[in-house]
Amino acid sequence: MEFKHQMIGSTLLFKCHDPVFNEVGVINYKRNLAILLEKYNVEDIILDVENLRIVDNNGLSAIMFARRFTKQNGHNCLLGMPRPKLMSLLKTARMTETFVIIARKEEYQAYLKSLVEKNDKIKADREAEKARKADEARKAEEARLAAAAAAAQPPAAPVSAAEAAPKEEPKEKQNGSRKPRRKPAAKKTEQE
Repeated sequence: MEFKHQMIGSTLLFKCHDPVFNEVGVINYKRNLAILLEKYNVEDIILDVENLRIVDNNGLSAIMFARRFTKQNGHNCLLGMPRPKLMSLLKTARMTETFVIIARKEEYQAYLKSLVEKNDKIKADREAEKARKADEARKAEEARLAAAAAAAQPPAAPVSAAEAAPKEEPKEKQNGSRKPRRKPAAKKTEQE
């Protein structure tokens, strides 16, 4: 039996490509699924059973293997596009309520598309948060380096109060006017 899988966020999409789900196929299915469940952090499982045409009680137990795993963890097991024979077997075993069943192809494809979009948004939000934290860390590092550079500068010589006070200019210059010069007194002549 050939199986393919894809992780979409925390959801495992598991596809069975062979039409017969017999005892040998069930062993391979359980083994492959168990390996994937150990390898990934799986919450929900989607079993794409569209290609399954012949399912016996062994096949039904294999499908329940996935359901038991998700139920233990409080999540869902979805069956995607089950054939009428599988639906009949699930109804006979009174197991239709234990799965989320998406029977129509359009609904199934829409569900997968929404799951991918949701996962892409989560990834984009994580990347944005990661970039924001990296930017904050860069700014903090720049501030730390600037503070270290300022601390490494020799301190300026202390300035006394007399040096710091503004120097006073002569009064003539402060007023902006000059005192007029006196004309020298005329020399007294002998005639006077």
